[in-house]
Amino acid sequence: MKHRVRSWWVEGEPWFLAVGLANLVLGTSSVLVPLALRAVLGRSVDSLGVLSSLVSVMGVAGSLVWGKLSDVANRRKPFVLLSYTAVAILLGLMGFARSFEQLVVLNMALNFFWVANASVTVLIVIENKAEGTWEKKIGHMNQIGALGWVFGLLVGSGALAVAGRLASEATAIRSTFVLLGVLGLVAALLAAKTIPAGAARFFDRAFRGAAVSLGNFLVEFVRYGPLHLYYRLPVAGFVRYVLKMRAPRGLRTGTKRFLLATLLAFIGLGMFGIPLPLLLAERFGIPSSSVFLYFAVQNAAVVVAYPLATRRIHRTGNLRVQRAALAVRLVLFAGAAVALSLTRVVPPAPLLVAIFAAYGFTWSYFQLSGVAITSRLARPENRGLALGVYNGLAGTGWILAGAGSGFLARWAGYEAAFGASAFFLLLTLVVLRFVPEPGSEAKGSSESRVMGTESAPAPTA
Repeated sequence: MKHRVRSWWVEGEPWFLAVGLANLVLGTSSVLVPLALRAVLGRSVDSLGVLSSLVSVMGVAGSLVWGKLSDVANRRKPFVLLSYTAVAILLGLMGFARSFEQLVVLNMALNFFWVANASVTVLIVIENKAEGTWEKKIGHMNQIGALGWVFGLLVGSGALAVAGRLASEATAIRSTFVLLGVLGLVAALLAAKTIPAGAARFFDRAFRGAAVSLGNFLVEFVRYGPLHLYYRLPVAGFVRYVLKMRAPRGLRTGTKRFLLATLLAFIGLGMFGIPLPLLLAERFGIPSSSVFLYFAVQNAAVVVAYPLATRRIHRTGNLRVQRAALAVRLVLFAGAAVALSLTRVVPPAPLLVAIFAAYGFTWSYFQLSGVAITSRLARPENRGLALGVYNGLAGTGWILAGAGSGFLARWAGYEAAFGASAFFLLLTLVVLRFVPEPGSEAKGSSESRVMGTESAPAPTA
């Protein structure tokens, strides 16, 4: 076991450590921000919904900007350094935020600059390594980023536990933001020292990349931007493509149905996930340091489930895995809504641990299969833009869920928000019943043979 761990570490790149540390910082802030709203600024779950929606909008804007700018600049490394430095400064400033408006502006700026890194880290890998190693290297980077996220939640728990003994909860949270700022600057220094410099290389090739179509391992922090984007979404081309979606060579009917299901699914996921930290702290009265631990369980389950989900997809197919993951979450969300409406009793810790583990476990199955289905249902020449639409709809769903979940939780209770999340997942499963198995729309044509070759399952990292 020790040899395998050592071998895994040696196979990585030195600059992956900077990626892991940066994700540690973001992992901590993902829960710290909702807690700051409650304990520092005295705001409730409706404010969290507004913040989540505005931050997600800024992330979408950033994803449309940074990749294009990195092409124009013909450099990748400066954008990662800009991202890490800006994030560090903004997190430090959050420790001194005196109003809800200040915290919102700082978080919007943070997400905008974080995407500067997310848009180009994968490109740094593929522009500095042989094509045959892309999937393995990208998967390795994703794993380190995910582990950084988990350790970030543990750091948040430990920092609040220690600082909480020396000062008030509000002061502990403010101090943790400053600590994150310092760690962010360390990540920037590591990136400056270890990321390879050089001009960008451009590939005239159709969208392809098994690491995206089957190995796009995204930790669930949609409100703060994805761990990475394969490439930026070209705005002009995207607009032209959407205007011609009904053209003969546009999106297939099955692809459109799946993209509709994606929008509904992310609305449902957001209606549950966005108010969840405040449910624990506000209604259940769980200490802030312990809230971090539950989310650490969730994200650790994501890490554990990743290889299991990949193997399950290979055995049973993407669509079955997608439906099963959503069905489990539907039961989980509906059960939470019913329980919250019937009793005010706080669930025992072992039950909460089991719920968070299932919550994280199902994310890997859902996300891996969703990206793969999108990639396989689309025609080869449309695959890149289809995935761009998928990412755009995921962000849009989260934006809508932010406003909706905050309103429902504030005025009708958390059970109403969770009930709405279950309803949207039920609608998603209904739409998925009408989505064909990937590849079935093109059977019998030469195009199906091309797709069968291009989208064959990739080896896992």
